[in-house]
Parts: sequence; C-alpha cells; structure tokens
Amino acid sequence: MDGRRLVAVIGIALTILACDVSPASPSANLESSGILLVGVGEQVQGGPATEAQKVAHSDALVLAEANGTDLGYPWVDPSGMLVLSVVTPRGRELVQAARIGVPFRVRDVRHGAGELRHIQDDVTFLGSRGVPGAELIYMTVPDYRDNRALIGLRSKSQPLLDYLAAHYPVDALAVRIDQSGVS
Repeated sequence: MDGRRLVAVIGIALTILACDVSPASPSANLESSGILLVGVGEQVQGGPATEAQKVAHSDALVLAEANGTDLGYPWVDPSGMLVLSVVTPRGRELVQAARIGVPFRVRDVRHGAGELRHIQDDVTFLGSRGVPGAELIYMTVPDYRDNRALIGLRSKSQPLLDYLAAHYPVDALAVRIDQSGVS
C-alpha cells in the first residue's frame, strides 16, 4: 500500500472512531416506575482532565443549551473522552460543524438539553402544586452521564416517583436518594 492510501485509511479510521455512537445511558438501575436510580456518590458530572477538555466541554455545553431541541448534555466518560449527545439530524450537523479541539465521540439520545432543563425547573414547583412527597426534593441538576434530569430526594416517596413517571418521560429522569440531602 502506498503512502497516500495508508494516510487515507488512517484518516478514515480516525474519523470513524471520533464519531462512534454509544448507548445513551451507561446506567441500568431502574426503579419500578422506570426512573433511573443513581447511587449516592455516583459521578454523573465527570470533570474534564485537561484545560483543552474543559474548554471543549464548556463550548459543547453552551452549544447544547443554545440548541436544546437538537443536542443533549455533553459529558466526559471515565476514559477521558468527550461525549457529545445528539437528538436530531440537525444536532449531528451542529456537532460536525463545531470545531471541537479534542477527541470526541457522539451518542444518540432521546431528549435535548432544553427539555431536560425544563423538567429540572418544573420539578422545583411540585410542592406549590401540592404533589405528595415534593417536600423531599432538595436539588435538580443535569445528569450529564445519562443525559437526564437528576432529582435529589431526602427519602424515597412512591407517590412522588409515580407522579414523576406519569408527568415526564421516565427515560428523561434520574433520582438520587440521599437522606443527608447534600449530594
């Protein structure tokens, strides 16, 4: 094989690796309602290791928030790879057009950052709506790893979990039960 062909083959291989599609959710601990349960101490917002990764992750998050219908949350997987979440073909185009300065891979997800942010915000008003168990909610944050809205509860409330499952897509929700209410 001549040098040009070898370079072309390597370039194609690197492009394929950079655009690898991964499963949307690395976790599988589901509550009976179908809501993902995240253990106390489980890392769902892994931090970038290098300055270049920090910049790329920040840029990807800004892009996701600006295009919340087309893109989900970015995250850095345990190997240190930046993972970009796409919801729509337009989201894939946005990722391809972005100048990501670090190695990355792409995963297909069902929910965009805008929808997940809306869920996080909406859940904060459940107490004022009289939803049973809503007083147990102590936080709502992004679950970058699973591309979900993470809801922190001080203890398990089946009526609250049932309400959440009935009013939001269960595959957009994750719950962490932490009696200390600080995780």
